[in-house]
Amino acid sequence: ASDWVLRQSKPHRISVNTHPQSLTQGRFIAQVLETRQRLAERGHSLCLELIEYGRCDEKSLLVINAQKLRKAGVLIALDDFGSRINCFDLCAAGIVDLLKIDLRLIDGVDRDPNQRAVIESILTLGRGLGAQVVAEGVETASQVATLRELGADFAQGFYFHKPQQLDI
Repeated sequence: ASDWVLRQSKPHRISVNTHPQSLTQGRFIAQVLETRQRLAERGHSLCLELIEYGRCDEKSLLVINAQKLRKAGVLIALDDFGSRINCFDLCAAGIVDLLKIDLRLIDGVDRDPNQRAVIESILTLGRGLGAQVVAEGVETASQVATLRELGADFAQGFYFHKPQQLDI
């Protein structure tokens, strides 16, 4: 994917789903830093989206390496936030740049007061952490309007664009 992005004239961000345990592996960290450098030279960026169901027994090493990556300009996101085991410990460690709200929570945000309350709390958490919040799986104008009203930073989903195949 990085080779494809490097051929693009406009800046792009590559987001890669990553198991939290990967951030404890020195070889992985070195590869990410090297890729980040290559991308940055051409104005592109890199985001590691930590999958929420991934557990990590070496949290202190994960935090140290995440801070190193962030210092080098790699964004750290928590993917599918709110879907399973929440990574509040990673939020508390101060390593999160983005919270990506799971699409199952977005589905009813425009009509279900309980889902709306959960989204509001995630947005408040994001603001408190200094992290931006991305609503995933947005499919309707009503969802967009509600997310705007609530103050979501970003939204992605079929409402904006259907996925497309890239020749890489």
